[in-house]
Amino acid sequence: MAKILLLALAVGLAHALNELEGDWVSIAIAGDNVEKIENQGTMRLYARQITSHEECDKLEIIFYVNLNGQCSETTVIGYKQEDGSYRTQYEGDNVFKPVVITEDFLVFSSKNVDRDGMETHLLFYLGKGHTLTNEQYIKLEELAKQQKIPPENIREVVATGNLNDIFELELHIYI
Repeated sequence: MAKILLLALAVGLAHALNELEGDWVSIAIAGDNVEKIENQGTMRLYARQITSHEECDKLEIIFYVNLNGQCSETTVIGYKQEDGSYRTQYEGDNVFKPVVITEDFLVFSSKNVDRDGMETHLLFYLGKGHTLTNEQYIKLEELAKQQKIPPENIREVVATGNLNDIFELELHIYI
């Protein structure tokens, strides 16, 4: 019986991880170091696509960053760790993991340690392009509190425009 339960758990987890793949956009970002997630902050990432490789042992994430007035596409590969999290190098060392997976949205928790040794805890809320509902925002606030991120540090990001061009970004701050 225990083997059947473990198999069912493994199949369910594999199915959930397969839902990571696809086109995604950054809907909201939260961080305990708010400077890094403000406009033109180094961790203000505008997600576009996630691809799973080698049975989810690698996650390829394509995103845009807007630094120094320049919008540029960036690709990172997250390598799965023994604890199920992923590790990559971008603006320092990053360890991240999905904490909510549905077909409509994903939430990743992340810890970034930059080149100066500054540690930043983050939440990335990715979706299919819609803004957060009130219910989703409340759940995001709860997740932020669990990660010791002040709810006032949540920034809702709405991307508009054509990705083939430089796109405009709107920032909605909830007080």
